[in-house]
Amino acid sequence: MENRLSTPTRLEDIAARVGVSRSEVSRVLNGRARAGKSVGAATRDRILEAAREMNYSPHRAAQSLVSGRTNTAALMIVIDRKAKASPFLEDHDAPDELSPHYHEILGGLTYTLNEYGIHLMLAQCGGPNIDPNAAMEQIARSHTCDGLIITDMFVDDLRPAILDQTGLPYVVRGSSPKPDTVAVGMDNSAVGYEAVKHLYALGHRRILFYNIRQDLMVGRGRFQGMCRARDEFGLHATLEYRDDVHHQTGLYTSLAQRLQEPNLPTAVFAEDEISALGAERAIREAGLRIPEDISLITCLNARFMRLVAPHLTVLNVRLNEVASHAGHLLAKMVQGEPVEKRQVLFQPKLEENGSTGPPRKAV
Repeated sequence: MENRLSTPTRLEDIAARVGVSRSEVSRVLNGRARAGKSVGAATRDRILEAAREMNYSPHRAAQSLVSGRTNTAALMIVIDRKAKASPFLEDHDAPDELSPHYHEILGGLTYTLNEYGIHLMLAQCGGPNIDPNAAMEQIARSHTCDGLIITDMFVDDLRPAILDQTGLPYVVRGSSPKPDTVAVGMDNSAVGYEAVKHLYALGHRRILFYNIRQDLMVGRGRFQGMCRARDEFGLHATLEYRDDVHHQTGLYTSLAQRLQEPNLPTAVFAEDEISALGAERAIREAGLRIPEDISLITCLNARFMRLVAPHLTVLNVRLNEVASHAGHLLAKMVQGEPVEKRQVLFQPKLEENGSTGPPRKAV
């Protein structure tokens, strides 16, 4: 028996079966039927039924040519041995590994954009001897996507200004260094403030605060919030601050050394949950208990960390919600709807899971 590839069903084939014009079939299948001017409900149902029976599949490339849209949005990432996928990765991490917080971001963006018929793709911006900003600009000017999401913002980040010149819709997922930008992020000043406030309310005065780098908008915001709490609660003499060590290994090494010195801190804030695991190890190996001897608090609240013991008191920075809201705004921009250029900030949620408590009366 001769095998032949089946010929794809065309709009003309459906139109011939139903007895309407090709243009009417196109309008129905693309959701552009005109109220009072197109076919009635019965004919519409016959068109849809015929399309299913004839296994019709739209030609996406042809649709893009007609509409001028790709129905895709891109999340900018950088994966390279020199410029890693995230500034939050450890030096020994695999160069092609995404930081765990990306899992929450990808989930929120994917599900939200899908509601608008927009697919999410990861845009690799950069590589050996390639400037990530130049690679991003090339993607934007080539119109291979309808919109772009940028994240992990630096204090002197040039990406918003570059994208403004291209005319491509974009949203900053995070805090934007450029004010007249559509941006959705976490109030990181509140993260720094609320962490110290929580520990102070429990009675802690000797607090060790490990922060993300201050060249990142996240780190600068947390530092400002920490300083506000330090000033408000009079902790200038007892609050220790570090932003020169990071990640699980860095915090483990730093805290292990600090716990061999006098005047131990009674509470520690770790920059994220992964680094908190390093802090937890240092505390445990020093023969101390959490929270009886030292309280430990962190932030993020990634899904996989909820399966890790011990459960940590955490400031939930609502990664999924922030990403979802950014997806809604970008979809509206892609569809031509007006979106105000302003910074939207979500507030962190304190979730007490037993790793913080009052300090011992005598330390």
